Amino acid sequence: MNTGDPIQHDIEKRKHEYVLDFIRKKDLLTSDGNVIFSQKAFVINSVLRWCLDAASKNKMSQAKWGKFNRVLSQYIAGIVDLQWRDGSLEVIEIPNDNQKRRKTRTRTKTK
Repeated sequence: MNTGDPIQHDIEKRKHEYVLDFIRKKDLLTSDGNVIFSQKAFVINSVLRWCLDAASKNKMSQAKWGKFNRVLSQYIAGIVDLQWRDGSLEVIEIPNDNQKRRKTRTRTKTK
């Protein structure tokens, strides 16, 4: 970031506020004394900033924006995990207890 450029500074400030507002609205902040915790903030920050950068370059359609918002909601709910690999966002499904039980039952039936 070029701190001498007031326009770029304003854009970065708006991104920062957008991400913080998103995290606050999703109630993802907890505190213990003067320490604030947000377990998923790093990934959420990187995904939202990537989306905001793409949108500012007109490389993000409304549909794609909605898709990333749904993926973030699933990430927050613990349905999926997210990780960056070679500049691409990978969405990894986390098996829930019913899926684990189903898999266990299937294994039991096949034995």
